[in-house]
Amino acid sequence: MNKIKLLAFFKKAVFYDKINSMLICLNGGLGNQIGNYVFAQFLKEKGIDVKFIYKNGIDKARELVLDKFNLNIDFAAKEDIEKFMAAKSNYKLILDLFCKNIFDKVWQSNLWHFLKCIRAEYQVYPKKTPVLLSKIVTYKKALEYGLNEGVVCDCYSPIPEFNDENFKNKMREIIFSQEREQFMDIKNLSMLQKIKSTKNPVGVHIRRGDFIDFKIPVVKAEFILEKMNYINENLDGVRFFVFSNGIDWAKEHLKTLDNIEFADINDEAHGWLDFLLFNECRHRIYSNSTFSLWARYFNPYKAGREGSLEFYPENSDMQIETPEKKDNVKPSAAKESRAL
Repeated sequence: MNKIKLLAFFKKAVFYDKINSMLICLNGGLGNQIGNYVFAQFLKEKGIDVKFIYKNGIDKARELVLDKFNLNIDFAAKEDIEKFMAAKSNYKLILDLFCKNIFDKVWQSNLWHFLKCIRAEYQVYPKKTPVLLSKIVTYKKALEYGLNEGVVCDCYSPIPEFNDENFKNKMREIIFSQEREQFMDIKNLSMLQKIKSTKNPVGVHIRRGDFIDFKIPVVKAEFILEKMNYINENLDGVRFFVFSNGIDWAKEHLKTLDNIEFADINDEAHGWLDFLLFNECRHRIYSNSTFSLWARYFNPYKAGREGSLEFYPENSDMQIETPEKKDNVKPSAAKESRAL
C-alpha cells in the first residue's frame, strides 16, 4: 500500500462523524468556571452548540458557583455524553495526540477533569482509546482547528479573542445581570454599602493559600504597600477593601494603614460574593490569579486617574514562599480554588 492509499485509509478509519457540539468543563474555582463559561459563549457566537459538564461533590473546595449568578447553564445529558463517546475523531487530532498531547500537562489535566466528571455524574467508564483521547482538546487547539466538537476544560483566563468590546459588554451584562443586593446577607450588604459610600474605593486582591504549597509565586507585600501609598498620595477619599485567602497575612503586613477594611466575612462556599464586592471597587490592586484577571476583564471603569487606577504585578513583584511560612488561613478566609 503506497503512502497516498495509506493516508486515505487512515482518514476513512478515523474521520469524525459530525455531532456539532462542544462539551465544556466547569471545573476549578470561580475564576476557572467563569473562564470556561465565557469560552462557551464565545463558541455560541460562532453558531456552535455547547453543553456543560460538572459534578458537585467530587471536590468540596471546588463546588459549582456559577449557578449563583442565575446564568443559563445547559448541562449535558447522559445521551449527549454517549453520542460524544461514539463519534469518531479528526485525523489531525489523532496525529496531535501521539505527537504532542500525551506530553502536555494541560491536556493531561483536561483528560483527568473530564474522566472524573463523567464517571461521577453519568456513570460512564470509557476505554481510553486513541479516538476518545484525541477528542479531549485544549482551547488553543479548538481555536486553531476551528473545531465545533470536542471537550475543553482549560480556558481559565481572558484570551485575546474575548477583547472585542461588544462581546466584553455582553459578557459583563450576563455575569452581572442581577442586582447584587438580592444575593447578600446583612454582613455583605454592610460591606457593599461601605464600598458604595466611599469616594474612591480600592479593591485589593491578595492570592496566597495553597499557592504557597504549590510553590506558585505570590505578590510581595512591598508591591501592595507601594501601590497603596501611591493611591493615598494621588487620590482623596480613599478606602482600601482587602479580599484574600490569606487574610491573617494581609492584616499583619498592611497594619500600618488606617483607611483599610478587611473583607473576611465569607467562607469557601460564599467566596463568589467577594467577587461581586470586589467588582464594585473603582480602583484595583490585583494578584496573579484568575480571580484578579476576570475582575480586570470585567472592570466597567475606564483606565486613568478619573476612571480606574489598576495595578497588576510583574514577575519582579512576586516571589515563591516556603510552606513553612504559610499563612494561618482561617476557614472563613479560604475562598478561592487552587487554580484561582
